[in-house]
Amino acid sequence: MKRALVLSGGGLFGAWQVGAWDVLRRHVDFDVIIGVSIGSLNGWAIAGGATPAELAAKWLRAAETGRLRFRFPRHPLDGVVEFTQIEGFIRDIHASYQPRIEYYAVLTDLLRWRGSLVEGRHVQWRHLAASCALLGLLPQQRIGKVLYSDGGIISALPLWAASHCRATHVIGLNVAPRMPWPVRVFLKSARALSHKPRKIPRENTFVLSPSRPLGGWREACSFDRAHIAAWIGQGKEDASAALERGNISFLECFEA
Repeated sequence: MKRALVLSGGGLFGAWQVGAWDVLRRHVDFDVIIGVSIGSLNGWAIAGGATPAELAAKWLRAAETGRLRFRFPRHPLDGVVEFTQIEGFIRDIHASYQPRIEYYAVLTDLLRWRGSLVEGRHVQWRHLAASCALLGLLPQQRIGKVLYSDGGIISALPLWAASHCRATHVIGLNVAPRMPWPVRVFLKSARALSHKPRKIPRENTFVLSPSRPLGGWREACSFDRAHIAAWIGQGKEDASAALERGNISFLECFEA
């Protein structure tokens, strides 16, 4: 039995994952953590032994930097969001932990237009930055000879990666918001052209999402302390409710 936690992208709604994981970790010991975009940061901390209190504190401190600022990019691949705030958050998360269990960050190889898994021992802070590098908003990251973008372009919740890692039981925490229609059209086309990942087994796979909307794209891009705290709290409520209702379908996994 190999139990995987898969963390989606979703901007700053990723704070919800912190609360949900806080509840789930009391019932299951995950063997592998997989994260994409903001989920790659949470996943790095979780795999590195962070406590829920530590990770929540990092989120709340990051919220004190204020709203994200926009800019006119010097280069089309630089993005319109000022990177300084986000870079500080990424560097802090990366420097604070090293994986103690199996971990993978999901990136998109822009030239090959396909998802790429980077195993924990090879992950530098730029890999986490690349996984979060939403095309058009944040700087694309060149690592070695490869240009990387947000791993969520190919799949906002990369359950395929759990199959790649031979996980037998999977929980996905999905906070990806509904995109504006032009973005949805772009992503649909992008995914149609991308390399098709291996199929996702439905058996023993459960996806938990927020029970009520966390907000729109403005909130997802806003470091607001009150919002962050509320999203963490909602994550705890949603995970607790799912367990109480028996909606998480592989309880035998928790009891092993």
